[in-house]
Amino acid sequence: MKIIITSGGTSERIDDVRMITNRSTGKLGSLIADAFRGAAPDAEIIYVCSKTAVLPETPCDIIKIESAGELLQTLEKLLAAEKIDAVIHAMAVSDYTVKAVMPAGSAEQKKISSDHDNLTILLEKTPKVIGLIKQLQPETILVGFKLLSGVDEQTLLQAAHDLMIRNNCDFVLANDLSGIKSDCHEAVLIKPGASYVRLGSKQGIAEAIVKSVLAKIRS
Repeated sequence: MKIIITSGGTSERIDDVRMITNRSTGKLGSLIADAFRGAAPDAEIIYVCSKTAVLPETPCDIIKIESAGELLQTLEKLLAAEKIDAVIHAMAVSDYTVKAVMPAGSAEQKKISSDHDNLTILLEKTPKVIGLIKQLQPETILVGFKLLSGVDEQTLLQAAHDLMIRNNCDFVLANDLSGIKSDCHEAVLIKPGASYVRLGSKQGIAEAIVKSVLAKIRS
């Protein structure tokens, strides 16, 4: 059994010392990896993560990436090389990457000068990585994640359901930023047929995802 877990948050370079990133730590992804090892000791876990992501305690194959583009290339290579039983796509992937910076520096300049009073950064959308997964391996079990901020539950669940349909996910974890705190993590795991399970901690989320994925693999 082979499992890919993506974790942490991607970063998009502005120059050699600056980048745009997000607040994802990768803690949930690390707990999912540990939960898999506990429930399925023989599983081979491939942990694709950002360079600063929290790492699992359990031994696994770790591949560190930085940008959304690097994540896309890594998943394409892994999914094209061998059969993957499940992909848990917990990584917070940047929606935009840097296309241009104005005023631009010279071709030799590795760091944008701080002498500019104003700086304009032009962004362009990154590819939707989650949409690639089932295209490359239609039979793999796919867990998607949907994070919104400050919305009502109906809006959150609808967005998660749309993500499930659009990308052919088998499960989607829906959560709102307001429900994620140091001592709790409120979320809803959406299953096929619009059934769902409410969860209140990162550990509980990890265990519920692993239980659902393993049940589907073994069915």
